[in-house]
Amino acid sequence: MIAPFRLYPPVIIESAFNLHTPLSTTKRQNLQNRGRSTKHAKGKNAQPMTERNLHKISILATPDSSLSTLFGLFEVLSTVGTAWEGLVTGQPTQPKFDVRIVASNSKPFKCSSNTLVTPHCSIEDAEDTDIAIVSSLAIPNTPPIKMLTDRELNWLLHLQKRGSTITSACTGSIMLAQTGLLDGLEATSHWAYPDLLLRHYPDVKWRMGNKLCVSGHNNQMVTSGGATSWQELAQYLITRFCGVEYAAHTAKFWVIPIPEDPQAPYASMTRNNPHDDSVVNECQVWIAENYENPNPITSMIELSKLPPTTFARRFKQATGYRPMDYVHTLRIEEAKQMLETSIDAIDKLGRDVGYEDPASFRRIFKRKVGLTPSIYRRRFSRSNFQRFNRVR
Repeated sequence: MIAPFRLYPPVIIESAFNLHTPLSTTKRQNLQNRGRSTKHAKGKNAQPMTERNLHKISILATPDSSLSTLFGLFEVLSTVGTAWEGLVTGQPTQPKFDVRIVASNSKPFKCSSNTLVTPHCSIEDAEDTDIAIVSSLAIPNTPPIKMLTDRELNWLLHLQKRGSTITSACTGSIMLAQTGLLDGLEATSHWAYPDLLLRHYPDVKWRMGNKLCVSGHNNQMVTSGGATSWQELAQYLITRFCGVEYAAHTAKFWVIPIPEDPQAPYASMTRNNPHDDSVVNECQVWIAENYENPNPITSMIELSKLPPTTFARRFKQATGYRPMDYVHTLRIEEAKQMLETSIDAIDKLGRDVGYEDPASFRRIFKRKVGLTPSIYRRRFSRSNFQRFNRVR
């Protein structure tokens, strides 16, 4: 039987780590060194997971946690081995996971959606964790950002040294990046956070188009993409630790779609990356209104009155994009909007956003979005959503 969530009167716990000044290399190393020697209450009696049949999953919650991801992961993973079996076969087995919500301490706290939840235990009582999941964080994609204290980061570092599988859902990857555990590895996160992630954690190989990235020694580090991509993380963990049959049964019971697409088709260009370069800002305003211009880079260089190399360097520094990549991204974003809302021919749409060669447009669109223009239109056309207006 699924353990109920326990709701309590308000107790607000402030998170107090400011991402505006990310960890230096020295501080990350100090954290890692402390993580190696951290002693928790149950460390002496902890058993390696190969000696147990029940995998212990700890979902790390914070005052910034997204409730849908936190409770969604808890419910789905808690029912593996029991839900399908109990309702379909009539022969429920033992649950395959021992799932608990953990936090810096066991006191109730207020989540991002103003809902109160009490963790099952504190991180000090969760050293026997086999699989740690950092739940998604409902935080802005621009600094300053409130984050966690070193206490949670040390716990993750300790589990990594112990050999536990360390995972994150959505923006939970920010916490993993803060520990330094993702340095040199492929990782993903919510598609709306590339500017922040690339700026603060350049040593991570961010793959923002992916819904799931598995990397590190023995596939120890697992990150999932934005929002409901936690479902793909859950399916991966079930398949890896329980088997394909349990994953299929869980997907059927919870009606979880079988993943087909990467994250890229759902992404949109974010335009809230502030910078102080007025010359580059003027060029951005110009290209937003003239993206179909046949010579956009030359025109922006002339507008900026800068040498080409200086313009390219300042544009990249201010926006995070090389000038031509910025133009392609902006054009494709406009093309996506047109595909969603109009019935014009695809070749015409390509010309409207600046691509005279239809083959070039389709090739660049597929590279940026992960789908062909025709498939994208079928998937995201506004007409697909009109059917909900007929159901009243």
